Amino acid sequence: MILQSLDRLVSADFPEAHVSLTLANVTDTARTLERNHLCGPIAGIVQADLIGCVVLMGTRLDTPGQTLALRLRLPQGALGGAFLECAYGYAVRGFVNQKVLPALDDSPEPDETLFDRAIGRAAHCAVTRAWPDGRHDETAFEVAFEDRLTVTDIVEEYFRGNLGLNVLAQLSAASKTGYVECAHALLCEFHPEASDATCRRVEDRFDDGSVQDLLDAGAGLTALAAHLELGPAGETKSSPVRFACGCSAQKVLGMLRALPLAERRAMAAEGKSVDIFCHMCGKCYTVTPQQLRGLL
Repeated sequence: MILQSLDRLVSADFPEAHVSLTLANVTDTARTLERNHLCGPIAGIVQADLIGCVVLMGTRLDTPGQTLALRLRLPQGALGGAFLECAYGYAVRGFVNQKVLPALDDSPEPDETLFDRAIGRAAHCAVTRAWPDGRHDETAFEVAFEDRLTVTDIVEEYFRGNLGLNVLAQLSAASKTGYVECAHALLCEFHPEASDATCRRVEDRFDDGSVQDLLDAGAGLTALAAHLELGPAGETKSSPVRFACGCSAQKVLGMLRALPLAERRAMAAEGKSVDIFCHMCGKCYTVTPQQLRGLL
C-alpha cells in the first residue's frame, strides 16, 4: 500500500535558451490505478504512459475546479480504448478498456512489439475541458502512423495540432515482475524566441534516445536541462500529483437507493453482500445484507 505518494510535477523556464521543461513523476498514481483495476502487465504499462500524458495536458488547466478528460478509441489495438481525467491540481483517475490481455501478457515477444499490438497504428482522441459552472469545450483529433504509434505521439499532436505550441514530449514507464516500477513524463516547449540552433540541438538529443535513457533512469529536471544545454533555470514550480476519485460508499448507497423497489427487494431477499466497483478508479465497495435491507 502506498502511504504517501511521491508523485510530483516540476516545471522551469530557461531564459537563455527560451525553453520550458515540465517533468512529471506519476509512478505511485500508476501503481494505484494498476492495482485498483487489477491490470495485467501490458495494460498497466500503457495506462502508466497515459497517466503521464493526461498530467502533461493538465498543465494547461488554470482555474480551480477545472478538469481535462482524454478519451481514446484504439480501433486496431487490443486495449480497445481508454479514459483518463486530470483535475486542476493534478488529481488523476481513469482506466483502460481491457485490463488483462492474456495473449500479450504471457507472450515472449519484445516489449515494443507487445505495446504495438496493445495500441495499434491509429488513435481517435477526444479531449474535453470542463469548468465547475457546467461550461465545457471539446476537441477531437486522430493520430495514425504506418510504422508505430506511441502515447508520446498523442501528447505531441495535442500540443502542436490543437494548441499550436512547438513542443517535444517523452514518456517513460517500466515494469518489474509484472508491476509498474516507474513512470515519468517530460514536455519540452520552445518559445518563439528560441534559436534554430537550440531547437536542433534539443531535437537531436530527443531523437538519439539519450533523453529517453535519462528519463528511464529517473533523472531530475536539473540533469535533463544540463544534458540539453539549456543554461540556468529561472523560476521553478512544483506541484504534487495524486490519484483521486469522487466515488464513496455514500454515493454507492445512493445509486442503489435509486433502483426500482422490486430490484432492491430482490437483492435484500438473497441475504448476500453485493460488491460494486467504481469503473473510474476500480475501487470495490461491499454492501452488506443489513445495508441492503436498510434501502427498503
